[in-house]
Amino acid sequence: MTKRNTLICTVGTSLFGNLGRLPEENPLRQAYDNGAWNKLARELLDVGPTERVCGAEINTVESVQEKKWLTLERLLFLVSDTPDGRNTGKVLKEYFTQRSLRRHDIDLNSVEYCVIDKLQDERPKDFKVHGLRNLVRQAGEYIQRFGGSESVAIDATGGYKAQIAIAVILGQALNIPVFYKHERFSEIIDFPPLPISFDYQILASHADLFTDLERGVIFGASEIGPFDDKLRVLLTEITEDNGEGETLYALSPIGQIYLTGFRARNPKPFHLVDAADRKPPTFRDDHYPTGFKEFVKKVWRENLWIRTANSLPYDKQKSIKGIGFSVKQDAEEKLRLVGTFQDKDTFGARFWLHITNESLDALTWAAEFLNRQYRPY
Repeated sequence: MTKRNTLICTVGTSLFGNLGRLPEENPLRQAYDNGAWNKLARELLDVGPTERVCGAEINTVESVQEKKWLTLERLLFLVSDTPDGRNTGKVLKEYFTQRSLRRHDIDLNSVEYCVIDKLQDERPKDFKVHGLRNLVRQAGEYIQRFGGSESVAIDATGGYKAQIAIAVILGQALNIPVFYKHERFSEIIDFPPLPISFDYQILASHADLFTDLERGVIFGASEIGPFDDKLRVLLTEITEDNGEGETLYALSPIGQIYLTGFRARNPKPFHLVDAADRKPPTFRDDHYPTGFKEFVKKVWRENLWIRTANSLPYDKQKSIKGIGFSVKQDAEEKLRLVGTFQDKDTFGARFWLHITNESLDALTWAAEFLNRQYRPY
């Protein structure tokens, strides 16, 4: 089994809190007070990495690297959208870069830090609606970028309590070990992966909705339409309404984990191969929205795993809200990939895409992919 080589770390400000309590004549305190971040990182190299003054992140990395199944080659720090967060990221990057070069007790290929947009405590609404979701999204991008769930571990020691909790849930949902070290603990504890599974039929049925939600769109209850508890748990209510007395909904952090989990498990086309028997799209003898036929042909032409496409009868016209893709059941309860198109005059039509693998997983992957490719912002 390949050893995990990448550690994703949530970051708080325990390092700066510790430094602020040192005597003013201490070299570490002086570098901190002067904002000399590279100098501070180099001064920290003269302190044992298990000393409390080094902060939770350095302490935990020191403990984690002793795990036999981990070959630590890459450190990725997720910092808050605050001045202290950014500066802590600078110190940690310089510290571990220099430590790898000078002390050789850690052999790192790369050290990065990323500022998580809107992860801050001055605007609670932004933190709730955007910050925690952005944390999940960035962690998910790192997981996919650096080898998938089997190559990554998570250190959830630093940061806001909600940030730590979300990191733990993400790790358990994606079968990734998560570590945590309280300042009073002499050693780290780990949260082993749990047999968590998600029902991705919800994503299949609402793929176009999830695309907009992830982009930050907020919907009123009437815009979403009737929805059950399975969808509701993936959304968060916004306190103020839209002036019409109805509740507004955004994607919740758990909803972002739901999406991230699907992508982590299905990073490539789900057993979709290029079709050997491709046929151009066909259309009923109807009046269509301006640009409809051209759009359907474009989607068919650009995705070789689509065998063919055909227009569908006009029904539920009011539910068409633009370009979108989702998985629907027909009268015989057969699943099919359905696209919608609406022109500038709000005249819409639907079409059916026939793909080379029509299992639920493949259809869901295709709907989610096509929405990100063709659904406009």
